[in-house]
Amino acid sequence: MWTNRIKAIAVATLTAASTVMLASGAAQAWETKKHHRSGKALACYKQVHTQPRYKIVKRKVLVQPAGSYVETVPAQYATRHVKVKVAPRSVSYSHQPAQYTYRERRVQIAPRQVRYHETPAVYEHRTHRVLVQKAGRIARTVPATYKTVHKKVMIEPAKIAWTTKLDKHGNHVKCKVKYPAKYGTVAQTVVAHPARTVYHKVPARYEHRTERVLVRKAQRHKVVTPAKYKIVREKVLLRKAKRIKHVQPAQYATRTETVLVRKARHKRHHTRAKYRYVREKVLVSPGKAKWVKVSAKHGGC
Repeated sequence: MWTNRIKAIAVATLTAASTVMLASGAAQAWETKKHHRSGKALACYKQVHTQPRYKIVKRKVLVQPAGSYVETVPAQYATRHVKVKVAPRSVSYSHQPAQYTYRERRVQIAPRQVRYHETPAVYEHRTHRVLVQKAGRIARTVPATYKTVHKKVMIEPAKIAWTTKLDKHGNHVKCKVKYPAKYGTVAQTVVAHPARTVYHKVPARYEHRTERVLVRKAQRHKVVTPAKYKIVREKVLLRKAKRIKHVQPAQYATRTETVLVRKARHKRHHTRAKYRYVREKVLVSPGKAKWVKVSAKHGGC
């Protein structure tokens, strides 16, 4: 594909170059004729063509694009043994009547009786000595006695003082004089004997009294009459009537069946794109034409 493209580019380039060369040749001939008819040519030019340049490059091309596909994984089955109920559980009931029997029993005819017999109390008169007043003490207070005493007391203490007097010449003289203490007699009342309490003993006092004394308490005697019994025959329940429950368990059997182990599923796979490297010829610079001055020596004017 790329080789055909390169060939097409080369052919187009050669065709364009040929057209340019023909056009330039026709123009040059026309100019030559012109300046030969009208005057002298000053300079001549010719058109020079350069070939286009190419190079070989390495390019990564897509060989196979990325894609995906779905894989179907089939379901898996297995065989197993299953316990299956054949008959359901059943319940039935039956009635069992009550059972009775006869037995002898002791029955009370007359209840137990209790009565009481009273015995009155016994009293007698007795004389005995009774304490009327306990022995004790009587307190008597003796008042205090006082007396008058005379006591010498200091009225004024001894002292030293300065006095001024005239001497025999009539001059004032200052003298230091000591005065003795002064005493006096003072009368004072004092306690001769303090107040006190004096106790006198008083003997106990008794008297004889006659009183009624209990010799024997009243008594209550209990008289018990026992209960009376007899033997009787009676019907008694030996066992109650009851309802009996009968249970028939369910019946099972083993069967073989096919079960699904794993469901069918779809698994998607992804593929990567594939590439390869190709070498191709690419145009580096196209061919071009330019005008070059030509001297008369080389075919110019």
